[in-house]
Amino acid sequence: MKMWKRVCAGLLVAALLPISSLAAEKLDLKGIGRMTVPKNVTFEKGAQDALPFLSAGGTERFFLRRGMTDSVYYTMTYADPPDFSYGWAMSHKLGVSYLLGIGAVSHKDDPAEAQLDLIAADLNERLIESGASFEGEAPLVKSKDKKHLRYEGSVVITTKEKDVTYHEAYQIVLACDGYFTTLGIINTDADQKDLTAAVKIMVQKRKLPEKVKLLDLAKRGTSLTEWE
Repeated sequence: MKMWKRVCAGLLVAALLPISSLAAEKLDLKGIGRMTVPKNVTFEKGAQDALPFLSAGGTERFFLRRGMTDSVYYTMTYADPPDFSYGWAMSHKLGVSYLLGIGAVSHKDDPAEAQLDLIAADLNERLIESGASFEGEAPLVKSKDKKHLRYEGSVVITTKEKDVTYHEAYQIVLACDGYFTTLGIINTDADQKDLTAAVKIMVQKRKLPEKVKLLDLAKRGTSLTEWE
């Protein structure tokens, strides 16, 4: 089924290629940063009906049930004949409901950086349990940049479906703006090595968002307890 979806996606992209070439050249993931999209890649708003989330009722339902809010979803298409592929990108805020889901609600009043470290440790454990392959000491590694608190990582997860093996690549960013933690994920077919490498560079070279100030939150009418 997954292979068939990739073929169908490729055919659709081929048919719409002249239109797709006019798509925006920037990808802006809230709380993660603004990125220059690689050649032959387009991102359009909307949740990808990715197979890992179908049994949970769809992508949006899967992440909503895990306590993620203020979510933004994009469907990615890649068209570089004869290669065609698809993927997705998304970002979510992780608040008290997420901490509740991982059994850490007692940490809801911890400093923002402490919550970031806690969530990163949980995600690393889950990624390792899923069999993710990665380079370095952990799937997600904390940046030394004190101005923009974040963990970043690049992993590949291998799955088998009906005796067919698939390799899915994930570029993951877990960032904290001083008040809220945001999870950003970009998925590609790991067997499309040029595509995956280009997306990885795209994430590494992104323009980081400005650090949120309390006054900015007040102007937006945002409550610091919006997830409680």
